[in-house]
Amino acid sequence: MIKDAATLAELRVLVGYLGEQSPAWWGSHFFGSSAMAFLMPVFGRSAHQAQYQGVLEAARRIHDEHIGVGRTLHLFHMPEHYEQGAAQLIADRERGEALFAHTDSPERAQARLEALSSSQQAEEGPVLVGDFNGSLDSQLAAMAGLYLDAHRRGIQCYPYLREAQ
Repeated sequence: MIKDAATLAELRVLVGYLGEQSPAWWGSHFFGSSAMAFLMPVFGRSAHQAQYQGVLEAARRIHDEHIGVGRTLHLFHMPEHYEQGAAQLIADRERGEALFAHTDSPERAQARLEALSSSQQAEEGPVLVGDFNGSLDSQLAAMAGLYLDAHRRGIQCYPYLREAQ
């Protein structure tokens, strides 16, 4: 589960960063050129954590609007133990900052996203990846592939999982 939480946190950072690029999927600017200048005086050493939480919330809202809420999960809304694991990684200053290493250019973010993904063909709008089976490894790779393909093609894709009943 630790590996899944680390991958989850990194994918959130990468997709959050790319989701703010042109054309933007959501209206936040937590990865904009002036974001750290604003966040550092307020949050100091936890500025990356604030950046993560801000883009997480912006992306979660857009995903919920397109997918709906209920028995669905998506990259920005996962079961509590995964949420806690990702939050702990981000809160750890050294490991948290390492997750932001590829957010200095869209090309680097896409290259890292490609390394974490399985090849997928994205479609516009919500895309069902499958049923949540307790492990996220292959499902996160599929989601990463969908986000990557969608970003490259300039479409908005919202991968999701069905929660087991």
